[in-house]
Amino acid sequence: MKKMADKFTLSATKREAGKAARRETRKEGRVLAVMYGNKVEPTAISVDASEVLRVYRKAGLSGLIELDLAGKKHSVIIKTVDIHPVRHELAHLDFLVVNVKEVTIVSVPIEFTGESPAVKLGGTFLSKYNTIDIRCLPTDIPESFKLDISSLENMNDHLCVADLKIDEEKFEIMGLEPQIIVCSVAGHTEEEEEEVESEAEESVEVEVTGQKAEEEGDSEGEDKKKEKK
Repeated sequence: MKKMADKFTLSATKREAGKAARRETRKEGRVLAVMYGNKVEPTAISVDASEVLRVYRKAGLSGLIELDLAGKKHSVIIKTVDIHPVRHELAHLDFLVVNVKEVTIVSVPIEFTGESPAVKLGGTFLSKYNTIDIRCLPTDIPESFKLDISSLENMNDHLCVADLKIDEEKFEIMGLEPQIIVCSVAGHTEEEEEEVESEAEESVEVEVTGQKAEEEGDSEGEDKKKEKK
């Protein structure tokens, strides 16, 4: 695997159909895959397990890959990945062939950077979205969008889609409005904690008072029984 100016490279070979052929391909240390998309018929292929793993770790589901199949180069992105449920290794991949001159929709990871003062004070960091779908040219697909969480200073502070500061000339965000919350810090403020403590104290007082009244009622009942005797 090599990383070029704006893409990774990976070699692939065509494979035969059938269970026996698939089993033999796996024994050879290769991962089953299929390639389809722009002006390409769906093609069953295989890729070297160690090579594709290195590519996948760096390119993810958004990096542009130059796939070499029988000497012909195809610009692809990894569309889907299946992981073996027992061995926890790559079992199957879908490669989507794209036209580098036409926009495409991809899912790009959100990378949270910095440290939140509110988290240091005991808050819990919650991320509602870890990826974001965008439409752009394949050559413009970024590895990730960074979001600095150091501005989350207080409990219940949050950051929205607009805080990603995405270049709207290059990227179109799909399905999310600017005000949608991406991440937040959950926790009680001092005022909320005081209210909770106050409610807890009141609850204890009511319980104790009720218990005393019940005990006094039982005591009066016993006294009346004794008087009747």
